[in-house]
Amino acid sequence: MAIERGATGEFRTGWTLLLAGMLGCCLGVSALPIYTAGVFIPHLEKDFGWGRAELSLAVLLFTLALAAASPVVGRVIDRFGVRRTVAFSIVGASSLYVALAFFLSGLALLYAGHILIAAVGAAAAPIAYTRVVTNHFAKARGLALGITLLGPSLAATIGPPLVSAAIDRGGWSGGYLMLAALIAAMLPFLLLLRDNAPAVPLTLEGAPVTGPLYPAPQLRRIFVILFCAFGFFALSIGGLLVHFVPMLTDAGLSGADAAAMAGLIGLSGMVGRVAGGAAADRFFAPHVLILISCAAVTGFALLAVWGATYAAVAAVTIGFSLGAEADLMAYLVSRYFGREGYTRAFGWLYAAFIAGTGISPLILGFLYDRFGNYMIGLWAGAALLVVTMILFTLLPRFRDKV
Repeated sequence: MAIERGATGEFRTGWTLLLAGMLGCCLGVSALPIYTAGVFIPHLEKDFGWGRAELSLAVLLFTLALAAASPVVGRVIDRFGVRRTVAFSIVGASSLYVALAFFLSGLALLYAGHILIAAVGAAAAPIAYTRVVTNHFAKARGLALGITLLGPSLAATIGPPLVSAAIDRGGWSGGYLMLAALIAAMLPFLLLLRDNAPAVPLTLEGAPVTGPLYPAPQLRRIFVILFCAFGFFALSIGGLLVHFVPMLTDAGLSGADAAAMAGLIGLSGMVGRVAGGAAADRFFAPHVLILISCAAVTGFALLAVWGATYAAVAAVTIGFSLGAEADLMAYLVSRYFGREGYTRAFGWLYAAFIAGTGISPLILGFLYDRFGNYMIGLWAGAALLVVTMILFTLLPRFRDKV
């Protein structure tokens, strides 16, 4: 099937890919477990007596396992196809959550369960779904990726309330069963994916691109900049995904109100993903990322200075930034590394992003246990965001034409 020219034609022939990709990113292991981890903390803390640093370590191990598996996932997908690889991950992760619900009895099992879920479920993540989307879309690639990556923001919106309600009915085991059901719900939608989706041609000065877009030394420099920038961004902001609810309950909000406030991160993230992707189709993406990082710094400052008073505003700015940043990572990889290098480069950058997201809650939890508040962690996160903005200024202009 020939791809129609122009953005309208791309959406007309690829809307099913967008739907499947968005749902997959929402119900995958890279979104739901992380966005709902904070909901489990008070209940596991109460029932088992574990500290927040110990519980944050489970999130760290989960994300490190996911990061370690991500560079391998792309090659597995290339060999076995998107559908089969993702289906295996979904069934495996869902089954392991059921086992965790019935057999969790100690920290060792909590850690082992999270490591296995991440390793087995690593293909049910953006690395698979964005690969299909970037292969189909060119003129509207930024917007298409923004729509696809609405999934994690949707998970941040619906995940905490659904899991919180399940915990209210059946305890923390009910929460894990809810996660298993949500992840498994993606299986029928895999039929919408096409492993052999036709690829759009990339051109450089009017000629088709068949090899690298940049000389090898420059490409390595670009990779290092992106690896550090997205790693630092995740390290600065990832801890809030886990500690935002406990931070607000410490300030006097009820668990339900805090979970609802956390849902604003997901809602604003949806806007950020679409707006950031659309902006990248019109403006130089690294400049868009600099402005987005400024918004995140504002959110951190609001939480550090005024706490829960401006928590809603902080949630909106931080969620907007997180949504747009993750969206534009896939966009930048496609523009700098091309189709042939996309899977490998995205796998490593996604690994850095996920690793930073996992390490951040542990650091924030440690600082809370050490000082009794989140103040130092918030200002450190703001400083890392400034470093991220500086790194984005070092990126070169795109050479490919889409």
